[in-house]
Amino acid sequence: MGNLGRCVLGGLAMAMRQPGRAQLIPFKHALRCVRALVDFNLKAQYRSHTAETIPYMEDYLHTFHKMKNIYLEFRVTKYIRAKIDEQRRELQHDRPKTRECIAHSKRRRMGDAERQEETELRMDLIFCESDFSFIKMHLLSHFCDHIRQVGNIPMYSTEFGELAHKTKIKAGWRQSNKNDASRQIVQSYSGQHGIRMTLLNLESL
Repeated sequence: MGNLGRCVLGGLAMAMRQPGRAQLIPFKHALRCVRALVDFNLKAQYRSHTAETIPYMEDYLHTFHKMKNIYLEFRVTKYIRAKIDEQRRELQHDRPKTRECIAHSKRRRMGDAERQEETELRMDLIFCESDFSFIKMHLLSHFCDHIRQVGNIPMYSTEFGELAHKTKIKAGWRQSNKNDASRQIVQSYSGQHGIRMTLLNLESL
């Protein structure tokens, strides 16, 4: 997971290289946001913590929350998208319909101004309506307290249980005849475990 985080950050930095003047600040905020989240994740995977590492995690999480609004436009739901479409229809309805008597250059400037207005109103609506209120985002705020109270995070990882479910339960289900499968799964696993323990005992002799 740590290597994946480094690859994500490097790939994002390469994709955002040589930004234009208007993109410079948003690109910097996006990189800082991702870097803070990756650093927080790497610190959270430590097997042991000291009085210095936990404040580092808190600083990284604070930076992430400070910069995460740069990604709000990608949190648009169907409800918000419908409100954006309704807003655009209202703007188009309120604008003058006839432009034939207006010079081409002025028409083009008016079109650019209208598109700019639509973009600004759309972003205002997104920032008002979108949020990061979901459980996985909230859980990050409890990591530091959890480490202080009960120890490191990897000690409570569910990966081992998920791996065991794949090898013990799913494989046992496929080998069973699907009649009273739970008993057959337990018997199959018990037999495999007994054979493994016997081999270990023989090797130790």
